[in-house]
Amino acid sequence: MLTNQFWRSLIHKFLTTSCLVFFAVIVVFATSPSYAIAKELALNSGRAVEVNQNLSEVLSQGSGEKKFAFEPKSGILAEINQKFHEDYDKLIAQITATFGKPEGPTVLFFTMNKLIAYHDGIREEQEFIPPLYHQLKAIEHHPVTLYATLQAYEGQKLTEPLRDFLKERSKLLQETLISLNEQNWYPNIVDNQKTLLADSIVYINQTLEEGYINGEKLNNYVRLVNPKIIAGVNSATVEQLKLLNEKIKNLRSKDKWKSPYVVISSVHQARSGEVVTQYFEHMFNEFQGIGASREDRIVYAESIFDDEPKALRLLATHILDQKIASAFFRDPKRLQSDALMDAAKFWLWEHTMEIPKWP
Repeated sequence: MLTNQFWRSLIHKFLTTSCLVFFAVIVVFATSPSYAIAKELALNSGRAVEVNQNLSEVLSQGSGEKKFAFEPKSGILAEINQKFHEDYDKLIAQITATFGKPEGPTVLFFTMNKLIAYHDGIREEQEFIPPLYHQLKAIEHHPVTLYATLQAYEGQKLTEPLRDFLKERSKLLQETLISLNEQNWYPNIVDNQKTLLADSIVYINQTLEEGYINGEKLNNYVRLVNPKIIAGVNSATVEQLKLLNEKIKNLRSKDKWKSPYVVISSVHQARSGEVVTQYFEHMFNEFQGIGASREDRIVYAESIFDDEPKALRLLATHILDQKIASAFFRDPKRLQSDALMDAAKFWLWEHTMEIPKWP
């Protein structure tokens, strides 16, 4: 007769064996590719649910309608306008990518101090403004701010802040005058700058003695130093053009340029007769007109200083717009004028009597 102990032993063996088999099946399944795929699908499913939840939250915050950066801001017209900007940006990027490449144009980018050349897959950077230019500029700026500061107080007695200003300037200019003995400049340049500094020191000291800003004497000071300023500017210009010409001749002697462009950047609006612009006008026989319509191989980048990506994008825009204008208007420079220009001229002529006039 079977005892209870026998049955308990039999049941225990059965349960132990079943557990071992069960765990073995789990291990085999977990290490199989099917399990890995199933696990990944489960994770992806969770991510998809999360993304859909986030999207639903975003859409629930508004009407669900797309918003665009440009006017019109919504609707099918906004969408087609957005596509134009996206397509245009892609074309700009394609053109920019060719700059300096063997199959693309040679580009010379001028910052305030550097010449950056892109040619035959190489980017080369060098100085093109001589030290003398900066040194003369440092001296010749002082009469300008001296006049502008004092002119605002014309006819008034000197205040303590003005006295301190003039004393500080006099001391600084005297130290500068002494330092010119150590400069290895041409004698005529040194003599001109010494005279300029001496005239300024004399005027400042006279003003301190008199105790007020005499308008006539201030204007006489300006007339006195003006020829020295012009002489210094002329010397700086000559030195800059000599060095620039040397740099360009060296670049030209290395390789043959392909469809070259020049981009001249500045922190301010384009200056009429700017030095580098004039140089390349003679090189390309491309003499400037008015505004952007003047530009062909020479492009002036206003308010872009040392920003290569922006300057190169501007050049790419210039090239693309000329291509489009040639096809649509038979004039490559048409889009360098305001697209509304002709219609505006006609309307203003037609309604000239209706336009308020300034007294």
